[in-house]
Amino acid sequence: MTRTPSTRSRIHGCLLGLATAEAVALRHRGAARDGADDGVLRLGADGQLALYTADALVQVLEWANEGVYADQAATLWLAGLRWAAVQGVELPSSAPPAPPRWIDTEPSVARPLPVRPAWLASLASGEMGTAARPLGPEFDDAAAAARTAPLGLVPGTPSSAVLTMAVDGASLTHGHPDAVQASIALAQAVHAALAGSPLGGAVDAARGAIAGLRSPEQDIVDALTGNSSEKLRPEAGQAALSLAEGVRAALSAGQEGDAGVFEKSVVRASEAGPDAAAITGALLGTAWGHEAVPAEWSARLEGAHVVARLAAMLADAAGAFD
Repeated sequence: MTRTPSTRSRIHGCLLGLATAEAVALRHRGAARDGADDGVLRLGADGQLALYTADALVQVLEWANEGVYADQAATLWLAGLRWAAVQGVELPSSAPPAPPRWIDTEPSVARPLPVRPAWLASLASGEMGTAARPLGPEFDDAAAAARTAPLGLVPGTPSSAVLTMAVDGASLTHGHPDAVQASIALAQAVHAALAGSPLGGAVDAARGAIAGLRSPEQDIVDALTGNSSEKLRPEAGQAALSLAEGVRAALSAGQEGDAGVFEKSVVRASEAGPDAAAITGALLGTAWGHEAVPAEWSARLEGAHVVARLAAMLADAAGAFD
């Protein structure tokens, strides 16, 4: 890698890398096609909700910059409710009204998914999952991890605060310990990479964060070693499996930082599914910056302008002007 990306480029790279990687994996599986093959890469659940997460983070930071306290967990929940509403979910009367945001009217982010993920039921309940009482204990996939990656994109945030935000974000839909701890791991790795740590060091930081928990899930710790998911226990859940393959593909990319290597790594992760691909894209995009994301993919991504706008807003709100 011949250049050091700016913090703004890393923020943009995380969001763009995550969104394009998942979209490529979905297209590879045929899950994102609605009829004709028009060449467009469309956002999936991970990409759409990751952008809603980033927008919620922008809200919190903008209020903080004005000296106004904002409940981070509640803001993330309201963002999730707005996303559920644009997906056509009829929310119960017990759900609080969520003031609209500009992102709600963006077709690429508001486009109904061909297949709704099962964990959408947690948001549809109208109840707010919390760390003490998370919703969806049966959901052990890595979708929560993928969408919470943006929570690591605020420079200078203490690791303990990143951990808290990741738990809050994941608990809104996923109550399985593997899913929650995979979310902590990815947010921590993104946060370390944002600060300039090489990918290996960023993943080590994430593994240390998980190992330091009161009740670490060994499958998640093992998923952060860079080994194949085949090395995990046969009983390992999907969150650990996707995390292992996503991390493995990112670490195997080396330090080149070019689009060709990015593409090969994402395609490799795609074999394990869209969540794994999104994890790889988020890690490489943060470490290498947005210019490492293949230009051909970015040009085909529906909503690339939304990604760029959100990245700029998040960087501005976080004080990342370099």
